[in-house]
Amino acid sequence: MPNYPTHARWGRIGAVVIAFVTGGALFAVFESPVLALAGAAGGGAATFVGALFPDIDHHKSIPRRKAVKAFQVLVWLGVVALAVLSWDILVDGIETALVGPSETALAEGLGSAPDIPPAFVVSIVVLLAALGLASLVDPVIGLVTRRHRGWTHSVPITFVLTAAVAGALWLATSDVILADGLAVEHQVTVVSVVGTFFLGILIHLGLDGEII
Repeated sequence: MPNYPTHARWGRIGAVVIAFVTGGALFAVFESPVLALAGAAGGGAATFVGALFPDIDHHKSIPRRKAVKAFQVLVWLGVVALAVLSWDILVDGIETALVGPSETALAEGLGSAPDIPPAFVVSIVVLLAALGLASLVDPVIGLVTRRHRGWTHSVPITFVLTAAVAGALWLATSDVILADGLAVEHQVTVVSVVGTFFLGILIHLGLDGEII
């Protein structure tokens, strides 16, 4: 079976080819250099990731280790972003939780509670949440993939999953979900990039002799 360097090399070759094809097709249809460049860049990146994706089901593989690190970074960014967006609400909630016991203690003559800045408590909670969720990334990937050369090496399953993601993104960016919805050419670009991920998977499975 081909090793990681082989998959990565052919993934890069496929990424370059598909980037040119995707960008060229989008420009030919919509005559937009911006969409063409976005589609080419996104398609190339998605193809390369797809070419490495199937081996994510092997816990010692390089793609698995890279995926774990990538998802951990995303988890950290997600938790921090959510905390920043909800900072005032979190601080108010912690402040209420801290002041309540303090007032009760004073009323009962048990002394006052320590003066802990609510923002500090929120920071600690956010840090612990990020650490906890990040530590679950690898076990969750293992639980989802279960065994090596399982569904991640299946053409029908990966096709259906890719199509489902593409369909979900099309729906999420349409006027059914958004007030105005993205322009059709933008939706087509998004779906095209998702589709190139599956082409990357085909590169990997073709090298492994698992397409047929």
